[in-house]
Amino acid sequence: MTPLSLHLQASQAQSAVQLLMSDGRLNETQIRTCFDHGAVWLEKTGKPRRVYRPDVTIQPAHRVHLYCNESTLAPCPYVPKLIRDFETFSLWYKPAGMFSQGSKWGDHWTLQRWVQQHHWPTRECLITHRLDRYTSGLMIIAHDAATNQALHRQFEQREIQKTYRAIVQGRLPVGESRTLDSTIDGKSAITRFRVLEQDPADDHSLLEIQPLTGRKHQIRIHLSQAGHPVQNDRQYGQPPHQGDLQLQACALTLRHPQSRLPVEVSVASEQLLQLTPRIHR
Repeated sequence: MTPLSLHLQASQAQSAVQLLMSDGRLNETQIRTCFDHGAVWLEKTGKPRRVYRPDVTIQPAHRVHLYCNESTLAPCPYVPKLIRDFETFSLWYKPAGMFSQGSKWGDHWTLQRWVQQHHWPTRECLITHRLDRYTSGLMIIAHDAATNQALHRQFEQREIQKTYRAIVQGRLPVGESRTLDSTIDGKSAITRFRVLEQDPADDHSLLEIQPLTGRKHQIRIHLSQAGHPVQNDRQYGQPPHQGDLQLQACALTLRHPQSRLPVEVSVASEQLLQLTPRIHR
């Protein structure tokens, strides 16, 4: 369908779904799907806020914004996996392609909204950090505001250790360690990696990576600058591109926000990113 944006102002008190139906370009089923998928926004004063309830009452002079395209109406094609539940927060495996953050066109393709819609409809789900859309791996969801704030603080203070795996182009000596420290957007950025394996037949290497800072696309940018872009990185790499981005958040070490005890979570061995069977160690 052609992307559609509706911006309607109420002249009398009525439900949001009634106001949107008065426009006539979308039917009631489509409009209710837009609400459920996070593509409707209510503007009272200040910035518009996402609203999920079609029957919410709109007062005169309030504005309702709806954004609808094919992905808005389509069900989320991705299914994350629960790794461990700590009650106040949980850890999930996000598949490549699933979003960490919604847009005006909806949020039902994001991890936290999927969890609310399909797994825990009665629990609050708050996003604590992000992964690039095409990066797979571990993500944390907080289930109350205090826990979310505590986890944010750990990320800001670099108390949470993140480990990634990546398959990169080029052959690197197994066991080699390197630190990459070029700035990104004028800010300090440091990435360390160790070479786990190489496959000379396919001219690829498998790396274990620890970003010591949290700049956007840091790992992908640093590896591309080093001449070893992540395989299938369509933004920073080189063709041919076949399949998903070969970058995975495979381990997290943090402190439990309430008990302060250390928590270490890793991706199961059978799900770890691996090279092809033709491996030379």
